[in-house]
Amino acid sequence: MLQVWLPAYYLTGDGPCHVYNARILHDLWIGKDASFYSRFFEVSHHPDPNWLSSIVIAALMFVVKGAVAEKVYLTMYVALYTSGFYLLLKKISSNAPYWPLVIFVFVFTHALSKGFYNFSFSIAFYFWVVWAWLRFLDRSTVVKGLLFLLFVALAFFTHLLSFAFSVFTCAALVVSYAIAKEREGERPGIFFLRYAGWLGLLVAPFLALMIAFTEKQGGLQLHLGLHKDRIKDLLQFRYIINMDLAEKPYTILAGVVLLILLAISGIVYLRRLRINKYDGFIVSLLLVVFVYFCFPEEFLGRLILISLRVQLFVFIMAVCCISYLLPSAKVRNEVGLMLFGCFIALGVLRIAYLQRASEGVADYTSALSYIKSHSVVLPLDFCPNGRDKNWQYIADANWLFSHASEYMGAEKSMIILDNYEANMGYFPLSWKEGVNPYHHLSTGNGIEGQPPGADIAGYTKNTGVQVDYILMWCYDAKVADDDGYYKLQAQIDAGYHRVYASPSGRTLLWEKNR
Repeated sequence: MLQVWLPAYYLTGDGPCHVYNARILHDLWIGKDASFYSRFFEVSHHPDPNWLSSIVIAALMFVVKGAVAEKVYLTMYVALYTSGFYLLLKKISSNAPYWPLVIFVFVFTHALSKGFYNFSFSIAFYFWVVWAWLRFLDRSTVVKGLLFLLFVALAFFTHLLSFAFSVFTCAALVVSYAIAKEREGERPGIFFLRYAGWLGLLVAPFLALMIAFTEKQGGLQLHLGLHKDRIKDLLQFRYIINMDLAEKPYTILAGVVLLILLAISGIVYLRRLRINKYDGFIVSLLLVVFVYFCFPEEFLGRLILISLRVQLFVFIMAVCCISYLLPSAKVRNEVGLMLFGCFIALGVLRIAYLQRASEGVADYTSALSYIKSHSVVLPLDFCPNGRDKNWQYIADANWLFSHASEYMGAEKSMIILDNYEANMGYFPLSWKEGVNPYHHLSTGNGIEGQPPGADIAGYTKNTGVQVDYILMWCYDAKVADDDGYYKLQAQIDAGYHRVYASPSGRTLLWEKNR
């Protein structure tokens, strides 16, 4: 929790955008500045995935504001993730009290540091869904069935991938439980039909919503193919790296050790050749390995970053399989302690980078007092990796500063034009088409490109929206050599004047000439 609470801001790539949109939702709920926001945004009432972060952070804002609400949300994530994973491992493993320490390596992932809050939270719900289903398989009661239904619903409204994997794992466990029941004297066919029926009944509404959502997005558009280049990433456990490549030795150690343990567990299983009731995890592991190596990065009409997301599940399934297949409690204990040591080392590194990033956010948001309320602001980010006060890179493995300016929108009512979340179509808040800056303002590389591209005059002419401020982060004079950006800079020079520069020179604010 030091990683979350020690820095003033726990900066992630998309995190500030989630906080900003939650603030807008919160204000709309209480009727504050509704007419101002309604010119630009509309609220979706269709039950889609990816809603959890916006709704929960907006609700937390009744108690705390801005970056603090985000930290409370992340605290909930850590608590749910570690407790759910622990309960699942405790359920399927025994006689290795230090083995669950392996959990901590998985908590702070590259996906979380990119600000993929919904996906990260959905992994936590995966553990709770499978744990609740195992309890239901052991002894079915109405209370256990309702608990399972609750976690399935939470998983669906958080992220589809984890929802799909959790349902598949539960279905695979029905099969392995049914076969194992034959040794206990219960007819496997009857057991299978009973619990397959219960599973189908409980998840059917969400499967229907998933199909409807997929169709709304234009269908899967899925083209399978073998991606051999992902083997290296798997061995390096690449997507545990958060911010800097200095983390790499520890992630490689964790990845290699876990894969070796998985190989040993596989040998043990092949020698035994006897079905265990938890063998559904093996089937799930085979599925996620297939998805990891064969699914493209882009489907559903957009970039999904499937390898980044699914690699985590490969290792999570590996840990589950090792937990019940590897007979040596001593080996599991030693590996648990070793990987906990990796987590401590990673934590020390990350806190240092987070502190530097937080100081950078303070520099960036220092322009807030010079921006009038109810203004329209265009951020231009020239270094999404971030630079410290000495102009050295802060994070060479992540674009932490992609949306850092949007913390300002959580403190003061304003329209920040690089609100990517409102452009995606599956979050609660969406840009109105007539003023959508991603459609009417972006040119060349786009407003989030490197260097950014925008036609400010054309945006005002076509939408009637005046851009009141231009906010620059780590401006580099070299971008003037880019033809696309040269035109943008010419518009800024002609129509705006500089009103603020931070002491380090990293943050520049330009105001519209009156």
